[in-house]
Amino acid sequence: MKNRKNPWVSIIACLVVQLCVGILYLWSAFRSNIVAAYGWTPSAATMVSSYMLFAFVFGNLIGGVINDKKGPKLTCFLGVALFSVGVILSAFVKSAGLFYLTYAVMAGLGSGFAYGACISCIQKWLPHKRGLASGLACGAFGLSTVVFTPVSNLLMNANMNEAGVVNFVPVFLILGIVFAVLGFVACIFVSLPGEEYIAGLNLPAKAVSSNVNFTLGQAIRKPAFWALFFSIFFINGTWNLCVPLIRDLGIVRGLSVDMAIACVSFTGITNAAGRLIMAWLSDKIGRTNAMYILCGLTLLGAILMTFIGGMGYFVTIAIIAFAYGGPSALNAALSTDLFGPKNSGTNYGVAMLALGFSSIFFNWVSSTFLHASVDVNTMSAVGINSTFIMGAVTAVIPVFLMLYINHYLKKRDA
Repeated sequence: MKNRKNPWVSIIACLVVQLCVGILYLWSAFRSNIVAAYGWTPSAATMVSSYMLFAFVFGNLIGGVINDKKGPKLTCFLGVALFSVGVILSAFVKSAGLFYLTYAVMAGLGSGFAYGACISCIQKWLPHKRGLASGLACGAFGLSTVVFTPVSNLLMNANMNEAGVVNFVPVFLILGIVFAVLGFVACIFVSLPGEEYIAGLNLPAKAVSSNVNFTLGQAIRKPAFWALFFSIFFINGTWNLCVPLIRDLGIVRGLSVDMAIACVSFTGITNAAGRLIMAWLSDKIGRTNAMYILCGLTLLGAILMTFIGGMGYFVTIAIIAFAYGGPSALNAALSTDLFGPKNSGTNYGVAMLALGFSSIFFNWVSSTFLHASVDVNTMSAVGINSTFIMGAVTAVIPVFLMLYINHYLKKRDA
């Protein structure tokens, strides 16, 4: 169904869907209690977030194909259904293997389905403000952690016995049902703009479309596609290196346990802020210029992480989280700028595979070759300097890739 009048009905519906399926980064709220309740090893619990991120990335790809063929309403319905069922089923499993299937794979795939469809839909409603459109969608996704972390903590505290062990059956049941109800109601109002709406904007043709609508086969034959792919791969390196270390390294660097936990939670706010602010700014100064700023912030953060402590550490993590959030929105808009809106779901879905590869590769190098580790019992940290020197290098490489993309766009549009 195409809506010819009010864009905000569909935009707000997409934002609600994003808020529901955005618990991709919420696993840290459950991790320690899951270990205590089910007797998992810490490493088994850690893998949940890695598998979920991979499933999310592939959900973007599969959902992108469905979205380009059938539209965002069906794709969002499928995404919310898969996501909610995955969370609900997680209430009834205790083994790590089955939990990987329900919470990580099913919920991760569903999250990816809805994520890409919502970004594409909002971009079509705001063709003249693609950066802002992506920022709104990605910002709502990032804010999910901020909204649902306290909700999850309340549910866990309400279902904890005297020994401090959580009964996760009602926790995941309630969350899954809430996500399903809110998500399905929102999906009803997801729609694409009609031709009359687009015509009524009175925009130049270039603002509505770049007059380029590449299929995936055409896009991947362009060097600009691979410049975008590897930019996503490298710009996320520093954040991916930070994620498993934030809490424990913060304690070693002088934060109290409570402040270290608050540091983890605060990344949800700065992550969402980066998505919204930098996407909006990119409409003003250009995508590549905004990316240069984010590369600079990431580089600064990586350098500071080699030595900074105390509240400076807290601020540095916030900067890195902000700089990680920004590209999430910018890259979606940049993909549409490069390859057109028609097949944006598929094209960006494939480019997003770089995020999954990045999350595994850099932590593998850090642990296997640089032997990075943090021990709060001995208050020691090993391999951290070399790890974040690597992070600094990964922040510089996207600058050169953006220079190429900027040259490509200027040459194409000349």
